Amino acid sequence: MKNTGYIRNIDGSGRISIPIELRKKFKVQEGEALVINHNDESIILTKYSHVADNKNFIKKSGDKFNLAFGYNVIITDLDDIIYSNKNFETTKVSEKTINDILNRDLSKLEELKLNKEITIKNNFKIAKIISYSRVTGIVIVYSDKDDDLEKHAKFLADVINSKIEIT
Repeated sequence: MKNTGYIRNIDGSGRISIPIELRKKFKVQEGEALVINHNDESIILTKYSHVADNKNFIKKSGDKFNLAFGYNVIITDLDDIIYSNKNFETTKVSEKTINDILNRDLSKLEELKLNKEITIKNNFKIAKIISYSRVTGIVIVYSDKDDDLEKHAKFLADVINSKIEIT
């Protein structure tokens, strides 16, 4: 393991501050869950995704949703595509896209560029997966048909959120 030169003291409550440069580099946001692992004399911090941790449930839910309604579905955490009924080569979601989704009114969006390869231009709706009072993922429902997809996207996001908060 490479020593990067960051030295931090532990406070009386056992907290260690992570430098801003590292938080930006690894896209760790305030309040985000981290897993603490250890081996020998090393402590390893890993980002934890409530959405990715429920991947099997999300895959089954997405498949059933696609089968029942015929709409295309993409489910992401804040970094990666966790489920899609289409097989995309790239599973990373661009940081700009995530920031846009978290900070903007999405009703006026005409196209959604998830990354360099994936752009959704037709009828789509986005619903945020909100668990433990923060956005932990995104559900995107899209179709070539001119249907109202908003209720469907919110329903699927609520189902996933319910599962996340139960486990």
